[in-house]
Amino acid sequence: MQPFHDLLRNNPELAIFLTLAIGFYIGRLKIGGFSMGSVVGVLLTGLIIGQLGVPISPAIKSVFFLFFLFAVGYAVGPQFFHGLKREGLWQAFFATLVCLACLLTAFLTARLLNLGVGYGTGVFGGACTISSVLGVATEAIRQLGGSPALRLEQVNAMSIAFAITYIFGTAGVSAFLALLGPKILGVNLPAECKAFETAMCGNEPDPSVHSAYHTVGVRAYRVTDPKFADTTVSEFESRFPNQRLFIERLRQNNKIVESTPGTTIHGNDVLAIASRTDTLIVDAGCFGVEVSDPELLDYPSETLDVMVTSKGVAGKSLGELAEMGHNQRSRGVFL
Repeated sequence: MQPFHDLLRNNPELAIFLTLAIGFYIGRLKIGGFSMGSVVGVLLTGLIIGQLGVPISPAIKSVFFLFFLFAVGYAVGPQFFHGLKREGLWQAFFATLVCLACLLTAFLTARLLNLGVGYGTGVFGGACTISSVLGVATEAIRQLGGSPALRLEQVNAMSIAFAITYIFGTAGVSAFLALLGPKILGVNLPAECKAFETAMCGNEPDPSVHSAYHTVGVRAYRVTDPKFADTTVSEFESRFPNQRLFIERLRQNNKIVESTPGTTIHGNDVLAIASRTDTLIVDAGCFGVEVSDPELLDYPSETLDVMVTSKGVAGKSLGELAEMGHNQRSRGVFL
């Protein structure tokens, strides 16, 4: 154990990255469906490895702390400004109220339990999960009087209190809101959540249950009518201008060929045709007969949600959009 202890003391960077690696691993472990998270895991690991007395440069502490603040701000910042657009005034008032309540509670707790400046500040930052307190308080403690050793002791105490109370600030608050909060308010939490979901239009059907009828489908047809033989794919599709019928791929001489507008269709070729189901039923008999060809029909397709952002598209009907596809942009696309 002593060589490992000396290795970490002589190479503090190893201790830092070892703490990160072990902390992330512990944070991902699930016990009864609950996981601490990477932040709590790293804090606990840091407390344990810190007992070895590994000296860390104050400059490195500041850099890693700024990395942490940047990551938090990068993740939360867009949500913050987006939230200001809707009921921003009330959210600002509530945030101010929470800040004052947290500060007052932590101050009274520190005075009641006779905690020092370091432990009191750490309790405030950890229990309220306000990480920025560490940086502000560290600079404030350094401005206080007393010996450097005493100031360092207060900074270390702050880090210890922060790491311990941060666990309750995250997991403890969640447990309190889920278990005791509904009882204090006298509400049935599952029923209220269900009612809120319904109010927010969340009572949509189960996604695992869907209609057996498909408006758009793909089927395989063998070309038997000589009038459609020796034509290109583009010419073939142009004979059905109002039905939006597309040849996705075809089988020629027992080989599957990807479809292009210039691909030539021969007699007895098998075509994988995509169109509306009623079109496939009514119009397919004009050129051939339906056959079973699972390999030909086995190709990837996507169903996507698309938000209209182009002013050139907004306000147009679906028919007008289809006519805009003369340059093949909308070929094989159904809305």
